[in-house]
Amino acid sequence: MKKKKNAIHIEYGDYGILYALLIFWIFLAITNSDFRGISFYQNILTRASLNAICGIGMTFAVISGDFDLSVASQVAFCGVILTIIIPIIGIIPSILVILAIGIAMGAFNGLLIAKLRIPAFITTLAMQMAYRALAQMINSKPVVVDNKLFKRIATYKIGGILPTAFLILIILAVIGTIILRKTKLGRNILAIGNSKEAAVISGINVPKTQILIFVLVGFFTACSSVMIVSSLGSSNYGMQVGLEFTVISSVVLGGTALAGGKGSIFNTIVAAVFLATIRSAMDSFGIDSYWQKVVEGVILVIAFSITEIRNIINNILVKQRAKKQLVSQKQTTN
Repeated sequence: MKKKKNAIHIEYGDYGILYALLIFWIFLAITNSDFRGISFYQNILTRASLNAICGIGMTFAVISGDFDLSVASQVAFCGVILTIIIPIIGIIPSILVILAIGIAMGAFNGLLIAKLRIPAFITTLAMQMAYRALAQMINSKPVVVDNKLFKRIATYKIGGILPTAFLILIILAVIGTIILRKTKLGRNILAIGNSKEAAVISGINVPKTQILIFVLVGFFTACSSVMIVSSLGSSNYGMQVGLEFTVISSVVLGGTALAGGKGSIFNTIVAAVFLATIRSAMDSFGIDSYWQKVVEGVILVIAFSITEIRNIINNILVKQRAKKQLVSQKQTTN
């Protein structure tokens, strides 16, 4: 009977963000008529998918104990190039080029971190500025995509119900989960996150793994760029400013520890949907854009402190259990 309780506790801990999302949806459906139609949820899933795809790659980085602040600039850089080359070489070759560029940018970040031992914070902050500047140098003006087929990649709804953006997210999430849970690379990433020193002692090639981590970040960021440009139907060098904080918030709010060692791609996606729901709800309730920024800032603080909040709650629960055991022992003795 005791084991059963523990199993339930673990399940709640793992899927708490999912329960929170479902409760929030029920609350919104009761209080706001906008949330009673399927179109609103379709828009939320599409909106969340664009960020969550990038979040898959970021999950790998955070699990390893690092993060990438340059993802927003990578999206802009890839987006600007994508809109330029689509009319020249077509959709599929253009997407392949963008994926290759994303992988190259991720590999370059990884090399600076792994080989030159520059901290990820410094490296990716510097590259955030560099990639954005390169995007502006390539094209300083917004570029509109005229290709209707390309724009349908992120906006089409299969059977009029399922957004293609969400379907692509699920496919990429399955690939990411397989890499994390079923491959040697995934095990190495988890090991590095738990203890880099122990990973070295156990024979893991830490620099190589770090490079591969940022290659994954670059790949999924490039995928996100394709989807964002498809959704917007245009690109510009200033697009998606602040995306890195939204993505990291989704990862951490989904339960991935900033210190590394554990994480879940599934929960990252649920957290991205949760954040997209909050933004859609604020829009629907007519909350001023400045107050929306305040709310987003509070969510960011909560996301970054959630591990410490959990530790405080766990310590309180442990103390309460200890008191109860002490009381029951005294009663038994008496």
